[in-house]
Amino acid sequence: MKRIVAQAPTRIDFVGGWTDVQPFCDTEAGLVINVAFSVRTRVVVREMENARQADDAFIRAACERFGLKHVLVELTSDAPLGSGLGGSGAVGVALVGALAACAEKKLSRREIAELAHQIEVEDLGIIGGKQDQYAAACGGFLALSFLGDAVEIEQLEIARERVQALQARSVVVYTGQSRVSGAIHAHVQDAFRARNANTLNALATIRRVAREFRQELENGSLDALGELLNENWSAQKRLHSSTTNARVDEFFRVAQNAGALGGKALGAGGGGCLYFLARQGEAARLSDVLRAAGGKILDAPFDLAGIEIAAENNF
Repeated sequence: MKRIVAQAPTRIDFVGGWTDVQPFCDTEAGLVINVAFSVRTRVVVREMENARQADDAFIRAACERFGLKHVLVELTSDAPLGSGLGGSGAVGVALVGALAACAEKKLSRREIAELAHQIEVEDLGIIGGKQDQYAAACGGFLALSFLGDAVEIEQLEIARERVQALQARSVVVYTGQSRVSGAIHAHVQDAFRARNANTLNALATIRRVAREFRQELENGSLDALGELLNENWSAQKRLHSSTTNARVDEFFRVAQNAGALGGKALGAGGGGCLYFLARQGEAARLSDVLRAAGGKILDAPFDLAGIEIAAENNF
C-alpha cells in the first residue's frame, strides 16, 4: 500500500490580479505580484483496491487524468470557504502533486500548476487565471507575466530582513462573508470583449500598478506599497459593483483609522479576505480593531516552500 501526503500554500495577491485572466492576457501582457501564504491545503491519497469513485468532481477529473481508479482521497484546508486566497487553486496543486506521485509520474512545479489549472478550466468549466496555481506550486514572492497561454515565472529575491519587515506590517482579515468569484469573472470577461472603456482603463491601471509595486517591493519604500495597494483596489472596484459591499467598506473605514496605509480585497472581492499594510509599529492595533469589527485575523507567515510531497510505503 502507498500513502501520499501533499501540502500546498494559498496566496496573497498583492497587485495585478485580473490581468492573468483570459481574454485580457490573450492580447495584453498581464503581470501579477503575489506571495504564497502559509494558510495551507492538505491532500492525502491512499491506494486501496476497494476504493469507490469519488463524489467530488475535481477529484474524479484529476484521477481520470492520471488513470487512477482505486484511490481514496482526503482533502482538508485551513482557508475559510470563499476566502479569496486562491484555496481551490491550492487544492488543485496539492491534488495533482499527490496523484502524480501515486502514479509515479515526475512533474515539475510548472507542470503541476498548469495541469491543476487545466482541470479547473477544461474539465470543470471554472473561469479563472493561473496565478493561484503558480503561487501554490512555487511558493515565495513571484512576478508572473502572462501572454496567451504562456507564463513567465520570476522568483523575486528579497532580502530576509525586508521580508520580515513586510511580514510584520501585513494583516490578513477574513470578513466572515464567503463569496463565489465565477459571476464576477464572467461579467469582467464580457465587458472586456465588448471593449468597455471603464473596464479597459481599470485593467490598464492594475497592470501599471503591478509594475510599480514590483519596483518598490524589491528596492523601494515599503510605505509606498500602501498607496499602490489603494490604487489597485480602486481600479478593482471599477470592474464590477459586487467587488465591494457595505461590510467590506466598513472594514476599510476602520482600517484606515487604525494605522492602515493601504489595502485591497484578495481574489475577486465581494467578501472573503482583505489584505492591509500597516504603518510601522501599527499592525497589532490594526489587527485588534479589525477583530472588534467582526473580522478573523489569519495570522500566518509568508510561505517560501510551495508544494511539499511525501510518500510512505506500507504505512
